[in-house]
Amino acid sequence: MEPTTLGPTTLEPATAESPAAASDAAARGSGLSAEQLALLKPHVVNLSRGKFSSGGEISSTAADVDAIFEEHLPAFAAARTGVPIMIYAHGGLVSESSGLRSAHRQREWWTSNGVYPIFFIWETGFLDALFGSLPGGRGVVGDLKDRAVELTARAAGGERIWGEMKRFAEVASASGGGALYVAQALGKYVAANPKTTVHAVGHSAGSIFHSSFVPAALKAGLPEFASLNLLAPAVRTDTFKTQLAPEAGKGIKSLAMFTMKQQAERDDSVARPFYGKSLLYLVRASFEKEEFTPLLGLQECVNTDPELRKFFGVDGGKGKAEVIWSVTDSGPETHRSTATSHGGFDDDAATMESVARRVTGKKPKPFGAARTLEEPLASAAPASGSTRRSARRALCIGINAYPPGSELYGCVADAQAWGSQLESVGFEVTTLLDAQATRVNIIQGIFDLVSHSTAGDVLVVQYAGHGTYVDDLDGDEKEEGNAEKLHDEALCPVDFQAGNLVIDDDLGEIFDLLPEEVNLTAFFDSCHSGDGTRLLPSFGATVVDGAQRAADHGRRARFLVPDEATTANFRLRRGTPVNDGPRANARELLFSACQPDEVAYETGGHGDFTVAASLLVATSALKATNGDFLSKVLESFSHQPRQNPYSYGPAAASARMFLAPLTTPAPTPGSQRPVEGTAVGTVAATTDDAAARARAAASFLRATADFIDR
Repeated sequence: MEPTTLGPTTLEPATAESPAAASDAAARGSGLSAEQLALLKPHVVNLSRGKFSSGGEISSTAADVDAIFEEHLPAFAAARTGVPIMIYAHGGLVSESSGLRSAHRQREWWTSNGVYPIFFIWETGFLDALFGSLPGGRGVVGDLKDRAVELTARAAGGERIWGEMKRFAEVASASGGGALYVAQALGKYVAANPKTTVHAVGHSAGSIFHSSFVPAALKAGLPEFASLNLLAPAVRTDTFKTQLAPEAGKGIKSLAMFTMKQQAERDDSVARPFYGKSLLYLVRASFEKEEFTPLLGLQECVNTDPELRKFFGVDGGKGKAEVIWSVTDSGPETHRSTATSHGGFDDDAATMESVARRVTGKKPKPFGAARTLEEPLASAAPASGSTRRSARRALCIGINAYPPGSELYGCVADAQAWGSQLESVGFEVTTLLDAQATRVNIIQGIFDLVSHSTAGDVLVVQYAGHGTYVDDLDGDEKEEGNAEKLHDEALCPVDFQAGNLVIDDDLGEIFDLLPEEVNLTAFFDSCHSGDGTRLLPSFGATVVDGAQRAADHGRRARFLVPDEATTANFRLRRGTPVNDGPRANARELLFSACQPDEVAYETGGHGDFTVAASLLVATSALKATNGDFLSKVLESFSHQPRQNPYSYGPAAASARMFLAPLTTPAPTPGSQRPVEGTAVGTVAATTDDAAARARAAASFLRATADFIDR
């Protein structure tokens, strides 16, 4: 191996190490030796929270950056003409040590191809920060299934941590940021050495970093980036279209994206058994502020966005940029990628050699790096189990504050009425009212109920608000012999117009996670609530006509016809999902305000169903069967046929006691208190401490891993 020249000093790459050196390397998180770190330092800018990092295995200062452009790079370029500079930003799901290992794998290969690489190491440690807050480590996390992981990651603070990571990327290229200092130094160097070309490569969240760095460098005086190459980019499509796309063909001479086809994303095994799809799906579902935020690296998000289809020439026309879908192993040698995992693009020879051809304009030396040092996604030991007290918990949701023209007037009062009645029989009640009732909060709130439950618990989900329907995108509503257009039933959160609907598939997926012997009862006072957790048959004009006639009788219908914008936003957020097969048989019991082809009404400041049903809670809980409860509700509607409440659930549910445990949990001495006015032996929820709730969540996730295999 030839020596590598760095400024005035020539260092031989490390071969065998002494025992002391090996021990020293093992003590470092990266596993790199002192000699390897010395070789790497002239190519690394280490940032923490957007500023130069004074800690870590390689510290960086303004003086270190000056040394790159005044000593190391000029020495490297002395014997060459027109040296390309490659600015690399690694993904945001890794720690500093992982970023250093990635830079180490690439450094010698880039320099052997005549390219001077500069690696931004931005200390995110995202997965460590996120999953360090989850109950347990790989023994628990490794058992989770995709939807449980997505919901748990969001509940554990995924959005907050990811948001901080993105903010640090912005801070780095803003005034006082370490990346801005590099951008300014880069501009000065290129002005003095005009034959130098500058290229940027961003992997995963590195695309987010470059969304700030590239514009900052152009503004700081850099004439252009000869190329920008994005590998499996995790940047939002709206951010990309605002900050990078306008520079294509201008400040960015050549722009290319290397990413996987949709099926390959779904088959990605890099994070198994922790997660069964590409990490981009996890980012989209759990880390962005809005669920199903379109991300640039997902083929379905490009294909459903007309602007991006045209930008990348997806339909065959000449676009302003190029996209290389993996796996592509033939054709032009600048258009190849064989990566089959989100994290594998920077290790994939076809991808890296295609990028190098775009940087150098010639055939590169073979790329042979291999990932040999892996870090676990989480390292905490599994939490020990403990006996948990029986709980009676409820989530009550009411939304009046819909956009003008769609307002309702009785839903908040309904949620409060249900909450009051449930509290009277020992339930701990949480409410989501109006602006609180976003899609994310509703999904997370229901998941919180389910994920913190164990055998013997009794749960309630109550919803009062608009219902609607949307096109079935994954075909799970299809029935043999039914050629009519089918739909998914949907609840309308307060932010529904942005496409943020809660469809029956969402609820079914969460309710499929119910641990055995947990009793969950839902009360939906909205249109299309007849079987809202599982399926929606095709329907005619009955519902729409009923809604239109409602005002003539002094009532308001809790139903919205989805407009084109809402439908388009829903499709854009959901993409084209793949139906993973049938869900488990329902274990939850749903009481709904009306049949699937009827209208739910509100009159005089309350929902008609709520007025009839909520007042029966205290007299029915633990005293009547579910079937008896429904019969009493139906008696209230016997004088008019316009609205017929309905129940949906297991066949055995009708004979079970209303709001009663399905099993009697083993008592924990001193942990229970009887509920005044309820049957002897019934226990009410008490407030769990954080540790007990975490253990319950871990127990739930372990116990249901096989059941929810999807």
